Amino acid sequence: MITAEDVYEKYIEKSEKNGTNDNFSTSRGKWASLYNELAPRLIKFFVNNRNLDNLKDIQVLLVDDKNLEAGPKDNKSSKFKLPKDFLAWSSERAIASKGKCKQQDISLFEIRDDDRRSIIGDSFFKPSFEYRETPFNYTENFIKVYKEEGMDINNVYLTYYKYPKKIELQDPDNPESSFSQVELELPEHIIDRIVSAMVGDFKISNADPSFQTEKVRQNENIT
Repeated sequence: MITAEDVYEKYIEKSEKNGTNDNFSTSRGKWASLYNELAPRLIKFFVNNRNLDNLKDIQVLLVDDKNLEAGPKDNKSSKFKLPKDFLAWSSERAIASKGKCKQQDISLFEIRDDDRRSIIGDSFFKPSFEYRETPFNYTENFIKVYKEEGMDINNVYLTYYKYPKKIELQDPDNPESSFSQVELELPEHIIDRIVSAMVGDFKISNADPSFQTEKVRQNENIT
């Protein structure tokens, strides 16, 4: 495992190699904030692109088949609360009952909220206990699962990617405080990509035009 201090030393080494810290200094607090911003962006980039090699690199963040807490419901839909550490989805499934038929596996398919009315009213895509499938969408901090009359959504199970561990200062009021002792779970080569992006961000934020081209390349790999 790698610690926050290890990552900070990587950053210092890389920034010195690239001449990034010639004309400005980076407080530990500012550095930690940027790491905490860029790490989730890289994870979401991997998830959205669905490259198998990249996904293997972040399996440590995958939470499998989490039983979600039930939220508000009415006769047309049931909401289930997203976990606090939810970053990006991988898959989902539901358990539903109707009449005497209890606890059946239901396939879920995601829809855009803009399409909700047309899809729910479509005979091919509307909620169907008979065919064991129903649409859902994300709304606020919930998964909203739609249902037909007489159908009850008992459980929703979500497999998702959680936020990576944050880097925090022992004393948040002191921007040069030591880092809290926490071991970061991401593989070292993934952390190296985050560090490279951080070097670029600090260079750009301090108005060095020589770094513009490299920053564009980095943004193609972490957006």
